[in-house]
Order: sequence, then C-alpha cells, then structure tokens
Amino acid sequence: MSTFDALCKILVKDYALEADSLTPATTLASLAIDSLGVIELIFAIEDRFKVSVPDSDVDMARDFGTLAELGQYVDQLIAKRDALAAVEPAGAAIATTS
Repeated sequence: MSTFDALCKILVKDYALEADSLTPATTLASLAIDSLGVIELIFAIEDRFKVSVPDSDVDMARDFGTLAELGQYVDQLIAKRDALAAVEPAGAAIATTS
C-alpha cells in the first residue's frame, strides 16, 4: 500500500470523507480540516507510520498544499526513521551511570 493510499484511509476513517474525492491533487484546504484537525491528522500519521513529526514541523503541516505533498513529507519521515534504525545496533543496551 502506498503512503498516499494509507493517508486516504486515515482521512476516510477519521474525517468521514469519500475515498473517491481524494486524489493526489486534493488540497487540505478543500477538505475543510481545521487546525485542530491537522493536529489530529499528525497524530494519526505518527501512529500509522510509526514516525515522529518534529514539533518544528507541526505548524508547517498546515501549509501542505496537496495530499501528494503530504505523502512526500511522510515518505521523508519514513526514510529518516529507517535510516536511523539501520545505524542503531539491534538490541543495543543503553548505558547508565551510577
């Protein structure tokens, strides 16, 4: 499933939107998602994709023009998450000091 398809599923489920109305060119503004809705969408994205949206990007999220742009942003977060996971040794213990 593509990132765009997963985003559409979130929007259909959480915002009661019609799947047929969602295209890559659909703007967030046309979906009438208010600022609280954007925050809720960010939480849903973090849960679904197991990524973390930096606090500095939360305000920027309101400025995404289209679902395609939002999908590209999520793809970047996924790539960053995967790159970090690749360099961290599996099962590495966190050192503590006494």
